[in-house]
Amino acid sequence: MPQAAQDQAHAVGGRVPPATQPKLALVVRFLRREGGQSVVELALCLPLLVFGLLGGADLARAFALQIAVENGSRAGAEAYAIDSTPTPGEAQSVAMQEINRTPTANASWSNITVTKAQSDGTACVVSPPTIATPCFVSVRVQYGWSTIIAWPIVPNSGTFDRTTTMRTFY
Repeated sequence: MPQAAQDQAHAVGGRVPPATQPKLALVVRFLRREGGQSVVELALCLPLLVFGLLGGADLARAFALQIAVENGSRAGAEAYAIDSTPTPGEAQSVAMQEINRTPTANASWSNITVTKAQSDGTACVVSPPTIATPCFVSVRVQYGWSTIIAWPIVPNSGTFDRTTTMRTFY
């Protein structure tokens, strides 16, 4: 070792400073020292990231289906309320079409009921309804839902249940 390098080595505690070491040796030492730590960190974080992504997808799907059920209920009640010759089948069909507009939703899994009554719950007897005796239509949509993945501890299924009531106008 040249005299200047020896003097410099003694000044830093007997080690040769990094500037005089070959660059390849530095890279190899860095990879040995830091590479194992990075692999362990990746092994610890990757399952959490995957579960976070899948859980987020399930949660987003649940929110989308909840909105689809609500929109289906509203669309069915609206179709019945503004039609001059409404039928429960027509309201159910419109509700199913609205639910089916949402990806992953299948309206054939839903239960859709249509009821027509006055505000006190009695059957409508006046046709067309008047201001004194208004009639209301209620469309109830029940949709069974389950997660894509069977998660431990948390519920994996449920039922979305929405009812929309509108005054008939015919």
